[in-house]
Amino acid sequence: MRMPRDSLRSLIRDVVDSSDVEWNPGPARLRVEALRYARRTRPGPLAVVSSRARARMPSRTLVTYRPGGLSDRAAGAADYLLGSRYYAVERCIGAGPGRFRVLALVEASHPHLALMAHLNFFPCEREGGEPDIVTLDAPGFPETWILVERPTASTVVLGSDYYGELKMSLLRMAMNLSRDDRHAPGLHAGSKLYRVRAGGGLREVGVLIFGLSGTGKTTLTVEDHGLGRPEGVSLRQDDIVILHSTGRASGTEYNLYPKTDSVPELPALQPAVLHPDAVLENVVVRGDGTPDFSDLSITPNARALAIREAIPIADARVDLDRVDALVFLTRRPEMPPLARLAGPEQAAAYFMLGESFRTSAEAGKPEPVRVPGFDPFMLEPRWRSGLLMLDLVDRLGLEVYVMNTGYVGDRKVPPSVSKQLLIEAVRGRVEWRRDPHLGVDVAVRAGGLSLDSLLPSSVYGPRYPEVVEALRRERARFLEENLPRLSFLASYV
Repeated sequence: MRMPRDSLRSLIRDVVDSSDVEWNPGPARLRVEALRYARRTRPGPLAVVSSRARARMPSRTLVTYRPGGLSDRAAGAADYLLGSRYYAVERCIGAGPGRFRVLALVEASHPHLALMAHLNFFPCEREGGEPDIVTLDAPGFPETWILVERPTASTVVLGSDYYGELKMSLLRMAMNLSRDDRHAPGLHAGSKLYRVRAGGGLREVGVLIFGLSGTGKTTLTVEDHGLGRPEGVSLRQDDIVILHSTGRASGTEYNLYPKTDSVPELPALQPAVLHPDAVLENVVVRGDGTPDFSDLSITPNARALAIREAIPIADARVDLDRVDALVFLTRRPEMPPLARLAGPEQAAAYFMLGESFRTSAEAGKPEPVRVPGFDPFMLEPRWRSGLLMLDLVDRLGLEVYVMNTGYVGDRKVPPSVSKQLLIEAVRGRVEWRRDPHLGVDVAVRAGGLSLDSLLPSSVYGPRYPEVVEALRRERARFLEENLPRLSFLASYV
């Protein structure tokens, strides 16, 4: 497409044409270059510590919906950008038809970022030509800004050496391009395939697990529930999928980028983050070279570019052929450990409420928040995502659950309970009771596990109707004020 001269895509082209650019260096070369400032740990992974940023910075992210809308801000960095050296990494988001071709142009002073981009995404069938999505990443720029230009699918990352900013600049565009141009929403969700006994045989169930960082999405996504053959679980994706009208959920990433604070409690994840090809980011490394995932003194948002194939339940595929169920993770204290939503409208409403907690991945103090779609990367028009979810739940006949992985009132929901509830929901062995106040079905027993002590009606006692009514008013007001095109969903919350 023809780009205005002052668009971010045009600026990036100028940088490519006039700067010292090395195209597609291999991972071995990038690892050697990164050892100028990184260290090799005793198990083998490279370990780096960011100096400029240790989380994404939404407050410094500017989005424009017209080409050249950020030209003034970009112009202030142009001289710096044109005078730098770069590694150009060409990869693909997705492994099958409809994949997006991406270009990450990374300042050569930070080769670990180019290495992580190379490892994170898929090789393309061919290199060269105009990419669908481009990001220029210049961590050495003295100010921090993330400039996002939706019409040209271009991003310029300035002054941040946190890999999550680069990764999500590419995935943000892929998710929104897919939604707007292909009517297939990109979703902030993990995906897994269950094979469980049902009706005298084996049943396959495709599940998407939604949740903001810190709510247990990775924990539940990599969980195998102790299933033995012929039952089993196959991990497909941990972070971003694209859901099509056929029910297929396309994976986007070759490897994973999980937080590492949960690694000590997740044996399935340990071989992936300790793999010799992995890259640890902001993880404390002891004097003897051993990573200490429990020490969060650098940042509670320590991460790893983890090698997916090392996870015992990962198979060779990243796509789900068919999605059967959606699980929305929340930490609202008014919600039960597990609820089943009543229909497409209620599912779309809860999806767009995106109730959870702001966490360290967004550099904010933990607090209750609502993030439509559980997706901090959703661009306008956000209402389009709600309508697509409404249509897909209806068209595909999806079961939709809300799982509270935090507290019911002041009572903690143990992770073991969440894991058991998930597998019992997949097996269809949950006893439900209608909650007339919330307007949802609440799990009261699952596979022999009684939930009586964790039901909100029991925890809150006589105050429960008042507590729920206040929550419903809050929810309705949020939808009406923030998503007026979806205000009709307010009556379903």
